[in-house]
Amino acid sequence: MNIPEINWVGFFSSTFLAIVFLQSGLDKVINYKRELGWIQQKFVKNALYHYVSSLFLVLTFFELLSGALSLGGVIHLLTSKDPYVAMWGAWFSSLTMLMLIFGQRVTKDYSGAATLVPYFIASLIGLYSLSA
Repeated sequence: MNIPEINWVGFFSSTFLAIVFLQSGLDKVINYKRELGWIQQKFVKNALYHYVSSLFLVLTFFELLSGALSLGGVIHLLTSKDPYVAMWGAWFSSLTMLMLIFGQRVTKDYSGAATLVPYFIASLIGLYSLSA
């Protein structure tokens, strides 16, 4: 059996990131009021409280962009073996993870921020393997 020459680390990383960010972004779109209310509650005693609605929209956009680029990258890796789109998916995923970690740290949700670290590492592994 001849296995195609695909960057399997990049493929699986991109698949993972597509699942994570498309699910999260779509959940924010579908359950907008509930998700926004939950995030606003976390920022009640924070200087960023008045900006939460705008930041929520920015975060949702970046999650959807990260997920879409990662999914496009998976398809592109399978069809042409070109990592370019997947690399941008991993890049935006890494940036989006930093946004999420920043929000968790600012609200002093240190355990929540810690749970994001493996996702951030996964995005960096994908970025590294796709840009090498």
